[in-house]
Amino acid sequence: MRILWLHQYFATSKGWGAVRTYEFARRFVKAGHEVDVVCCAGYDASLKGARHAPVVVDGVRVFVSGTAYRPHMGFVLRVGSFVCFMTYALFFVLVRGGRYDVMIASSGPLTLAVPALAGRWLRKLPFVFEVIDVWPDSAIAAKVLKNPVLKRLSFWLEALAYRFASAIVTCSTGMTQRVGKKIGVLETSYVNPTWQRVETSATPPVDLLNQAAGRLNDSKLFTLSNCCDVEQVAPDAERRSRTRERLGVKAGQTVVLYTGAMGRSNAVEDLVGAVKGTADDERIIWWFAGDGPEADKLKDLSSVAVCFFGSLPKEELIELYLAADVNVVTFMHEPLFCENSPNKFFDGIAAGLPAVFNRSTWLEPWLMEYDCGVICEGQEPGLKMAEAIRKWADSPDRRKQMGRNARRLAEEAFDRDQLAVKYLKIVEKVLTDGV
Repeated sequence: MRILWLHQYFATSKGWGAVRTYEFARRFVKAGHEVDVVCCAGYDASLKGARHAPVVVDGVRVFVSGTAYRPHMGFVLRVGSFVCFMTYALFFVLVRGGRYDVMIASSGPLTLAVPALAGRWLRKLPFVFEVIDVWPDSAIAAKVLKNPVLKRLSFWLEALAYRFASAIVTCSTGMTQRVGKKIGVLETSYVNPTWQRVETSATPPVDLLNQAAGRLNDSKLFTLSNCCDVEQVAPDAERRSRTRERLGVKAGQTVVLYTGAMGRSNAVEDLVGAVKGTADDERIIWWFAGDGPEADKLKDLSSVAVCFFGSLPKEELIELYLAADVNVVTFMHEPLFCENSPNKFFDGIAAGLPAVFNRSTWLEPWLMEYDCGVICEGQEPGLKMAEAIRKWADSPDRRKQMGRNARRLAEEAFDRDQLAVKYLKIVEKVLTDGV
């Protein structure tokens, strides 16, 4: 197959963005297919300067737009960036789309539905619409999208994308439920109607994910969660010891790691509460790798127990994961964010780290089944996270056992190699069915 993949936020392991598209694409190439990616360099500086010819990374040809993008951008600049990249991708599809067999469009931003629809209508190119964020719902919940006209246009564009996509792939069972409601397909075995709490089920979590990866009520809707690179991110005692020594970690100290965005949707206030809640415990130190508009709230703590690394490429992040003891995952407390599929969680369990969440999550059945994490919701989740971290500092054997459980979960349920095979079958089915 000749596959065209549109993803504005594409990044390789040399970048600091999510590597979902890169990791799947290179596996598709390894399976004998051609994959071309159209992106910008906003999340991967190694792609800059490649505007006049494609960059080839692990067999994947990457066409890079000159579109500027940064998470720090205000609303107007972001919209401008989305429209600029949409125009570039649209032109690419109209001029070169005829040489491809199938297209994948990864959203957000939702504007990528425009070139996908153009390819479908004008080039007879079937497409998979990949929902990494449920736009515009997530932008509205984060209070980023407020204009009523833009809201209506966004919902209209979203509906067109779902209608004309040959397949829809989401990143969590919660997202599958939300999209399923929008397109009139509803399965109640994953998330309850309040969208606030993942329901436990008699179905084992691994089987539940396998069921979700297939057709939902015989529709075109699929769940393929974010996943783990179990070979690339594997516990390594020697690398762990070397990194901890280099960064001045003392024997017996517990390293708490947070990676990724530090913006409005990441509940930075809960992180602040957790850091303050452990500030008097010399056994506990915090590592932060990431950036965002609210990062200063953490930097202002000025604690000797806090270390900031800024935004790091995936290759360097792995060293921190392997050297840490606890992985922290936070999102704002809007119900929709229960559905998020955080890459940091999957990297953490691959590295053998127990996870602490500040709120309910669709991943809760797996956390409970494998005993590899805790959820600290309700009043003052930051202080509850601090309490959980203190308990792990008191009981290192218990923490290590939960870490081993986390690694087992990564291998049994979220191995990227296994999910890539399922993804490829979906793409092949789209090609077989045609437009």
